[in-house]
Amino acid sequence: MPTEERTPTPRHILLLTDRDWTHPQGGGTGTNLHAQVMRWVAWGHRVTVIAGSYPDAEKVSHPHERLTIHRMGGRMTVFGRAALASLRGVGRDADVVLEVVNGIAFFTPLWWWLRTPRVTLVHHVHQDHYVAEMGTSGRVAAFVAERLPLQTLYKHGQFLTISDSARRDMMALGIPSEHIHVAYLGVEPDSFHDAPTDREPTLLYLGRLKQYKRLEVLLDVLEGIPGARLEVAGEGDHRDALEAEIDARGLHDRVTLHGHVSEAEKRELYARSWINLTASSAEGWCLTVMEAAATGTPSAAMAVGGLPESIVDGQTGVLADTPQELAHEVAALVADPQRREELGDAARARARGFTWDTTAASNLAVLERAAEAERPRLRDALRTSETGAAAGLAAATLANNAIQLVFVVLFSRLLGADGYGALAAIISGFLILMVGGQSIQVAAAREATLGRLGEAGRLRATLATWTRQLIIATVVLCVVGALVRQPLADLLGTSEHPWAAAALLPTGSLWLLLSLQRGVLQGLRAYGPVGLSIIGEAGGRIVCSLLLVAVGLGVTGAYLGNPLAFVLMALWLGRRLAALLGPAEPAGTVRVRPLAGLVGDNWLPLLGLLLLAVLQNVDVIVGRHQFHGDSAGSYAVAAVAAKAVVWVAIGVGLQLLPEATRRAASGLDPRPALLRALAVLAAVAAPALIIFALVPHLLLRVAFGPDLTEAASALPVLGVAMTLLAVAYLTVQYMVALGELRFVWVLGVVAILEPFLLSAGSLTLLSYATVVLGLQLVAASAVLTLALRARRLRAAAPASAA
Repeated sequence: MPTEERTPTPRHILLLTDRDWTHPQGGGTGTNLHAQVMRWVAWGHRVTVIAGSYPDAEKVSHPHERLTIHRMGGRMTVFGRAALASLRGVGRDADVVLEVVNGIAFFTPLWWWLRTPRVTLVHHVHQDHYVAEMGTSGRVAAFVAERLPLQTLYKHGQFLTISDSARRDMMALGIPSEHIHVAYLGVEPDSFHDAPTDREPTLLYLGRLKQYKRLEVLLDVLEGIPGARLEVAGEGDHRDALEAEIDARGLHDRVTLHGHVSEAEKRELYARSWINLTASSAEGWCLTVMEAAATGTPSAAMAVGGLPESIVDGQTGVLADTPQELAHEVAALVADPQRREELGDAARARARGFTWDTTAASNLAVLERAAEAERPRLRDALRTSETGAAAGLAAATLANNAIQLVFVVLFSRLLGADGYGALAAIISGFLILMVGGQSIQVAAAREATLGRLGEAGRLRATLATWTRQLIIATVVLCVVGALVRQPLADLLGTSEHPWAAAALLPTGSLWLLLSLQRGVLQGLRAYGPVGLSIIGEAGGRIVCSLLLVAVGLGVTGAYLGNPLAFVLMALWLGRRLAALLGPAEPAGTVRVRPLAGLVGDNWLPLLGLLLLAVLQNVDVIVGRHQFHGDSAGSYAVAAVAAKAVVWVAIGVGLQLLPEATRRAASGLDPRPALLRALAVLAAVAAPALIIFALVPHLLLRVAFGPDLTEAASALPVLGVAMTLLAVAYLTVQYMVALGELRFVWVLGVVAILEPFLLSAGSLTLLSYATVVLGLQLVAASAVLTLALRARRLRAAAPASAA
């Protein structure tokens, strides 16, 4: 029992856990919480527990005058119910929150009403457990329920864990080592007692019955020891499968399933067993090892997780690397009573050094420091997290897209269906040219991330030289565009607007300048100016276009708003870069890398992005030739609406590429960067697809007017198609970061086929969109498969490899 020890500053601790120590599946988590909580309340603190319920459980219980337990919900619903209980006032006056994350987070940083400091207890990381329990889909669940929140919302808080192994696993998720406090679990003093063991070989497993505990391996061990028995104490959702396996092997007379047992029964099982077993695929510490040791019973286990810390191999028990080795070691130990006794005595002696008083005091000190410290704000946590940066850039592209939607609504009404169809065709032509800027941006971001463009004054001098070159190129392209304006307009299907087509080439040059500036800022991790420029570009476009249309320039004026907006944003970003980098080094003292060399060294990624641009926009251009009048305009506006998710992917990609490059170059696993990007995309795409499916006609009518709703039936199909394109885009950015460029041939085949398939036969708007969907499905699935199979990380390879 804990000693009564009053503290000078009593605290109120709010404990959130999916199951408390009275739960039939409380397991080691429950034992750990019970031992510490009872000491905290004995020392004068007050504890309020919100936990999951179970059949016949009391909704509210008061085991101690300073301890209240609220039980609600089940394994999956307790998290939402706990949030509602807190919102209603349960534990709102707590000084500190202790949140137990057993594979699923409560997401308390999002509980805006709970302004209480927080500490997170993680017994062990569950990433592999999800895969063992759920298969491939478990990777997604593990990312959403555990990895993503711990990496972002919780990352800058304080953590408790129970072993150095668990600490290392948490660090692999990106949690700083200095934020993780390790306190080994203890043993209750009354656990130490002597009792006779069974006369026949008796093996014990005590714990939850879960698939990842690999109880079938223990049956293998049992079968290798004639005359032995296996006692299994505990409950769990794997019981039915275990019973079936026992029957299939004919072991029902050698295996006893006790179910949930009391503390007295548990101690009796430990004492009379010869060896305590566990074959779990992962354990943070394995409390049963020390509990068995207290009765002089040695343990045999797989050498995973924290078990090499709780078992001293060859001194207090035995560890094995394979199930076969475990069976051999246990059989040898059963046959050697002297060695078994020596291991048991050493285990008991070691267990006396692990006390719950020490564990509870150590963790209480962390809780008290957190209670006295200022609670980090959610805004600050998101600002300093990688997912927060990705979400911020996604928000910027969403804002850009919203302004773009306003642009479409305004100019589809100002110009009419046919006029807007012409404007959309010219813009689609520019969107294909945009790939040049995107490639420059990718190259600049990657090279700046790896430090190959220099730093400070040297980088500023390089940018100044490149800027002058691009300004000269813009002037030259203005002349060229004027000379070829009519053939270019004919190619775009806008013969009546040659001067709008003439501006296409210089617009591309200005876009290169803007993209170059953004790429350098990405490499410097200055994502704020990048996001603001994305929004400013859209706002500037709409203002400039309205002014030019107002003076009578029509479609041409509406298009010229693009290059004018680029000029404004390039001037602003130039000032931000100057402030960030300082003065440029004097001319002649810096060897400037040729801009053409930056492009030439990255020609293969440039080709890949060009192919993506074709997949994104060629359907609108071909549609301009396949359909006429209002039909072409209707398809164009439906495509614009569907491509909202693509613009989100482009924004998220601004953060994905430099972060994946940085992680790979540092020898870290780059996959979390891709998973974060796909998660942000999914969060945006899901509600958009629902809206497209439920109210497509209403959406197009409200946004674009009654004359442009003909393609309403095609909008849900286009939404799915563009979501797949967005997945392909992010995957390509990821592969470019790694130097893996095998995606080019896949995109090339699909890009070549698309215009031919879209031009074949007489298609309705819906069947036309279905062809687009099929092609995007092929491209996305093939590219994603290649990315998942990529085994070699080459992000730090020479630039020519990119």
